[in-house]
Amino acid sequence: MAKKHIDMLNTFFKVMTGNKEHTALVIPDMYKKTVYDIDYKKLKELKKTNLLYDVDNTILKVDDINVEKELISLFNKLKKEGFNICIISNNGDSRVKEPANILKVDYIADAKKPKKEAFDKGLKILSSKANNTVMIGDQMLSDIKGGKRYGLYTVLVDPLENKYNLQTKVSRILQDKMEKKLEKQNKFTNGKYY
Repeated sequence: MAKKHIDMLNTFFKVMTGNKEHTALVIPDMYKKTVYDIDYKKLKELKKTNLLYDVDNTILKVDDINVEKELISLFNKLKKEGFNICIISNNGDSRVKEPANILKVDYIADAKKPKKEAFDKGLKILSSKANNTVMIGDQMLSDIKGGKRYGLYTVLVDPLENKYNLQTKVSRILQDKMEKKLEKQNKFTNGKYY
């Protein structure tokens, strides 16, 4: 089993047993239904103008290379407003390169989120620091945990569809269980994190 999977399982078990430090790592700074609902004005006010976006189920459906016009428009608008964007995925180059080219943004493939190296690469590409960078994704155990662990502002979005590839299916099952546990602890209610 890969080190990142062991790390994710460890966090899952710690959250399920009530460990406050690990629970804090999976609770995002902001939750929105989709990337289109994110309060980018608020991010700008917070001086967080460097954006790292996950790919599968965050900006594109799983294994879908069709980049919607709405996403292209959003990225173009954000770039005009002074945001720097990079997409970051645990998938290989063949999955990430084409959407990045269409969106005209830098990308990181085979990122190995939630490992530190993934976020170090993102910060380097964006010429940014952790305190002005945002990680946006649909996975608590990779996107949110990885981002929070390294001091990034984090935004959790709902998955675009209820379909997952092999590497994210297990993570999604664990996330669903964590959300139920957090809901019982009043840290997650009706899609909002506290």
